[in-house]
Amino acid sequence: MASSILGRILAIVLAVAAAGRLGLGVIAYRTANALERPSYSVVRQLGGGVELRRYSPYLIAETSVRADSMREASGKGFREVAGYVFGKNRPATKMAMTAPVRMSSDPRGGVPSTTRVSFVLEKSYSRRTAPAPLRGQDVRVRSVAPHLLAARSFSGPPPSEKRVSSERQRVLDALSAAGLRPASDGETLLYGYHDPFITPSFMRKNEVAVRVEDSAAEVRAS
Repeated sequence: MASSILGRILAIVLAVAAAGRLGLGVIAYRTANALERPSYSVVRQLGGGVELRRYSPYLIAETSVRADSMREASGKGFREVAGYVFGKNRPATKMAMTAPVRMSSDPRGGVPSTTRVSFVLEKSYSRRTAPAPLRGQDVRVRSVAPHLLAARSFSGPPPSEKRVSSERQRVLDALSAAGLRPASDGETLLYGYHDPFITPSFMRKNEVAVRVEDSAAEVRAS
């Protein structure tokens, strides 16, 4: 009798905890969706759920991390750039979070490879007005020029290297079928739009993307 009551109480506690966890996750999801993002226009939809986009220029704060995988590099890189964004800069300015967190890697240099982790800065900043990194801080502020990008979105936790490779191949297949070429043979871009801890994995948005050669892209889109 006592064990049965205890079991019911435990089940209720777990159900309440799960509901609370989901509620916090929904709040985190909505908060992330409201963050400022780089501006782009969709040129066209390619096969396999791949989207061809033309991005306007934007500013990023970036650091470089040597690691065996993009996932391994993400933690250290995130902390370094987040420190800069949240006030470890000159003149100690706390900036707003934006989305996505960007990672860029080219494994052709060997293992461990260099992964660049970056945050997009608010549109209100320019190279002239953005806070300066602290001396000795491994962060640089740079402009990202207008570019063409092919991206595929999917949900789930921060993806493994195997998943990133698989998604990249899907993007490359879609480009080939459309008669387009990647701008680089090896560079892979990974974008994360939601936190990996509070937002439930099934609600998280990830993207794997590659830059696309501009030549003939607009012609083929018409």
